[in-house]
Amino acid sequence: MRVLVYGCGQLASGVVRSLINDATEITVLGNERSQLERLSSFPKVSAVLMEEPIMRDYLMEAHIATADAFLALSTDDHENLLVAQIAKRMFNVDIVVCHVEEPQLQTIYTNTGLSVVSYSVGVLQDVQFAINST
Repeated sequence: MRVLVYGCGQLASGVVRSLINDATEITVLGNERSQLERLSSFPKVSAVLMEEPIMRDYLMEAHIATADAFLALSTDDHENLLVAQIAKRMFNVDIVVCHVEEPQLQTIYTNTGLSVVSYSVGVLQDVQFAINST
């Protein structure tokens, strides 16, 4: 399985480490050179440094056309949503997961064919459950 991960922050790093044994090849795209170097030191992980805002070129360099899954896990909700839609609509990647923090964005984009995930919605649900169960 080929997995592309957009972002190289704490969430993306954790996901990459957890996928190393499951995925045959992981490519991480990001703009933080030191994080990318650290992640690419793991077996089966390569990195693409993004220095200019020309997303399509970097996706092509990461071989998105042969990706089985694309994970948009940067810290920027809007970038994640944009690049996830590009992966899904332009490159027809089968599995596209998009991380967003803003609960309203998760609600809006869940109906677009993207798998939208968020910590904040889970926390909100946990808080609501705790309040309602007392």
